[in-house]
Amino acid sequence: MNLRTKLIIVSLLISLIPLMLLGFFTFKYISGLLQEEISENELDRLSSLNNQFTYFLKDIEQMTLFFYNNEEIQEILKKDAERSVENKYEDYEYVSERFDMVRGVKDWDINIYVIGLNGDRYFSNDFLPSNYNDIRESWGIFRKAEEANGALVWDTNYSINKLHDQEIVLTAGRMLVDSTTDEKIGYLMVDIYESSFSNIYDKNHSINREHFFLVDDQGYIISSQPEKNNVGTKLETENNQWLKSGTSGFLKFDWENTSSILTYHTDEETSFKAISIIPMDVIQEKNFSIRNLTLNFALIGIIFSAWLAYFLSKTITKPLYKLIHLMKEVEKGNLEVRFDSKYKDDIGVFGQRFNHMLEELKILIQDNYEKQVRMKDSELKALRAQINPHFLYNTLETINWLARLEGVNDISKLVLSLSEIMKYSVKKGKDFVTIEQDVEQLKNYLTIQEFRYRDKFKVYMDVDASILKEQIPALLLQPLVENAIVHGMENKETMGIIRIIIKGNPSNIKIVVQDDGIGMNEDTLELVNSKIHDGLTLDKLGIGIENVRKRLYLSYGEQFSWNLSSKPNEGTSIEILIPYKEG
Repeated sequence: MNLRTKLIIVSLLISLIPLMLLGFFTFKYISGLLQEEISENELDRLSSLNNQFTYFLKDIEQMTLFFYNNEEIQEILKKDAERSVENKYEDYEYVSERFDMVRGVKDWDINIYVIGLNGDRYFSNDFLPSNYNDIRESWGIFRKAEEANGALVWDTNYSINKLHDQEIVLTAGRMLVDSTTDEKIGYLMVDIYESSFSNIYDKNHSINREHFFLVDDQGYIISSQPEKNNVGTKLETENNQWLKSGTSGFLKFDWENTSSILTYHTDEETSFKAISIIPMDVIQEKNFSIRNLTLNFALIGIIFSAWLAYFLSKTITKPLYKLIHLMKEVEKGNLEVRFDSKYKDDIGVFGQRFNHMLEELKILIQDNYEKQVRMKDSELKALRAQINPHFLYNTLETINWLARLEGVNDISKLVLSLSEIMKYSVKKGKDFVTIEQDVEQLKNYLTIQEFRYRDKFKVYMDVDASILKEQIPALLLQPLVENAIVHGMENKETMGIIRIIIKGNPSNIKIVVQDDGIGMNEDTLELVNSKIHDGLTLDKLGIGIENVRKRLYLSYGEQFSWNLSSKPNEGTSIEILIPYKEG
């Protein structure tokens, strides 16, 4: 099969297989998508419900603070239990007015009880429950209030009998104290009815057949919809790990033998969990119309894919066949052919690269020919350039002999050292020399400098004789010593000392050049080291020492080490460690 047929078949397979799989898995995918969307919306709704529950409980807390801080009530609870009936009635009227005032502001299903240690009992409803008539400080809500020492505490009212609704589901308690002496004088108890939470839920209810639970941090049900007989009991599920440690989320869940989605959200302040359970078939009802619509789109996609496969294969292969023809022409040696395309797609770019390649090929052929000509010219110029240096140090040799004949030995010594330096400098192909050769070159350089500076400095060399034949980069030592002379000795008022130490270690060669010159301060040293490391130009030390480090890097890579240290008026030290050169 040719490329066009292959492209048609591959394009059809690539498009048809995903479309068929899409049609097969659409129902499950949409079901999961709707499930997640509904669950996320439900999670937001539960979060809003929890916030409203929290605001309600905070309002209760603020109401209890009103009674806690009321000085009149404190005075009533400190009165003698044997006072007159008239006084007791006046106190009853006062507290009842406070009850009515608080309950009149808010539409709450609650009962409020003020229980005094002096025997006074005040309540907002028609009767006083027996559990509030006798104070049992070591039990239930009284114990929690006692331990909280005036702070608000909460207690869930648990149920033993599941057959009957439980109206009072939550109790808030606070120990009342005398604000002047901090002496305990009684308790404030608030019973909260389940309807307080149900009313909030009913205002935010949106999905039919939904089960709703509000549970405390121990898993006991505070409020329930639509059933009420399980309020006060512990919520029992097959897998309740989420109930113990989860903060929020949703999961698939079997509730009363029905596949459902369970969504839960935990309030950070109260630790109450709002839980909703939605049957799965409620979600599935929305899937069927979407499934039919997706199948229709899949059928349209199959028809469109077949047409697109044919069109693309024809569009792609036509310029390719043209390129194949042009390549055959290039194989015959015709470099003048060009690919012309009206498109700027990948094939068009490929054609442009083909044209650019032919242009570059012609240029390379021409450049190669010109390079051969230029190379011959360069070799000739290099040969001519060697004449001047050789002529110069031959002239110096003549001056040396004339100085000897005249008996001027100092001039002869200087001219001879300069001649040796020039011979050493013009050697070709000598990137590496022995330590012995570079030391001899350094001695010639020092001979000239000692005549120039006279008694300005003394040089001491300590060279390990066992490594004289080891190889190092040519002209390594002279720039280091030159740096010590120029930057360390020239401005020194007294005679200086330069020490050159070359030692062999088991793994490397150690080269140290020290001087006791003027040195550098910390800022200058830091600047010099940073510029050396970054390869920048060193106006402070000159280009010699910079070139030394560059040549070391080119010769050894990261295998050498370089340490430059200096102190003002104490001198400068350069320490280099280089590996042995193999061979």
